Amino acid sequence: MNAVAPPAEQAHLLRLGELRYRVFSGAPVVQVSPDRWGIGAGEIRQAALTRRYRETPPDQAGFLRFEFAPGFFPPHFDRGPGTAADRRRLARLLTGQDQFWASLRRLRLSRADVAAAGLTVVAEVADPSDRLLLLRRTGLPDEELRPRTAGRRLGPGEIQAIVAVLCVLGIAAATWIGAEHAKMALLLVIPLGLAVSVGAQFLVRAVAGRSPRLAWLDAPFDGSPQVVVPSPPSLSHELIGEVASRYGYFYAGPYRSGRNDLSSLFVKCRPGLVFGTPAPALPPAAAPMIEAPGREQWLRNHLDGRDELWLSVRHATLPPSRIAEIAGSEGLVPAGEFADATDRILVLRRDPAAPPKAAAFRKSFVGFLAPVAWVALCVGGGGLTLALTGDTHVFTTSFGAALLGVLPMAWVLRIFPRSTRVGWLADEFTGKDSVTFFSEPFGVSPELVRQIAASRGYVFGSQTATRAQGTLVTYLRRR
Repeated sequence: MNAVAPPAEQAHLLRLGELRYRVFSGAPVVQVSPDRWGIGAGEIRQAALTRRYRETPPDQAGFLRFEFAPGFFPPHFDRGPGTAADRRRLARLLTGQDQFWASLRRLRLSRADVAAAGLTVVAEVADPSDRLLLLRRTGLPDEELRPRTAGRRLGPGEIQAIVAVLCVLGIAAATWIGAEHAKMALLLVIPLGLAVSVGAQFLVRAVAGRSPRLAWLDAPFDGSPQVVVPSPPSLSHELIGEVASRYGYFYAGPYRSGRNDLSSLFVKCRPGLVFGTPAPALPPAAAPMIEAPGREQWLRNHLDGRDELWLSVRHATLPPSRIAEIAGSEGLVPAGEFADATDRILVLRRDPAAPPKAAAFRKSFVGFLAPVAWVALCVGGGGLTLALTGDTHVFTTSFGAALLGVLPMAWVLRIFPRSTRVGWLADEFTGKDSVTFFSEPFGVSPELVRQIAASRGYVFGSQTATRAQGTLVTYLRRR
């Protein structure tokens, strides 16, 4: 992609976006460590200020503490009640819509007017220039937030292209007519036609900027790893960034798609806003756990003679307190802990202060080598049989088996226990300036990958989706 910002700067911008929109998200108190985030204290304070947080004395050294204090800042955009005609216009716009982004400035309505229009307000973003409300119809299935429109509509860019083509055709027709009847008319047709063409482009952008129908606003955020968003008409970059964050995207720097066309690059780093009311899941630390017989002896066997062990609580089926007790009897103590809604990972070491050992072989390469070895084995064996016996049927069968086995072999890591895979994942962070690997074969959630990477001094860089082996992620070493 024609990104203008270098990879290190993109990674910095992505961290800053996560800090702004996911940490300073309205929580009463936020404490941030500049060292852990790799972001300067000045940038953190600026991000907090724009999100209506004020700084207070910290509780612990090395952290900045902020309190959400919207009352100390001017209220974001809101306007008084609209007219009956404006409310009828909104009702027409919502007809047949399951999901709709509404602009108070363009609708000329108050928040109360929009909230009473029949759909539920499920999210809102605002700055001094405008307030956008996300409306959804009740009863929709549980799902991650996705762009949703009733029917296909043309965006501003597509309308501009159509208008440009029509203007060119009009100039050509007028030129041909002028050449046939009055050659002097050519002196006026061409400049007037060009003026109309340029003016039409600005007119389209102005109309799109005033339109209350914002289907084009969220259309790019469709789940793709990276999306390019043109500079929106009459909408601030702050609002675009906050809308993108609702879909799990963060700003990664400018993007130049042409000589003078400068757009914005957004990278999907997190799941988007999830709707629905599923049964509440207990966190891993409090989840009831049925201990399988013999698991304590299994743990002791794995701890015997080790200086370090990565352990999945879900895989061990033992409470963390019991794991720490058994590890302590073997001379190992917890040296790290990572958790999310999917699992809790414990790092047990004989010497907690010992630096992690570099892996002799990165297991992610198995995802590359296993398919190659499988194809070579099948085709080589079939070719040898063909040379010795002349039986083409055996060779054809071997070739078919090679093709059918390529994809399963790419996921060969999944056959190993979860605790083993977690330890191999940690070995991917070797200390180099950047590391790239496929994350799906390890079977670990993106949030746990991020936490493990942060413990090794790495931050998210970029990702690319592939059909064969899932997501290819790049992490950059924090400097």
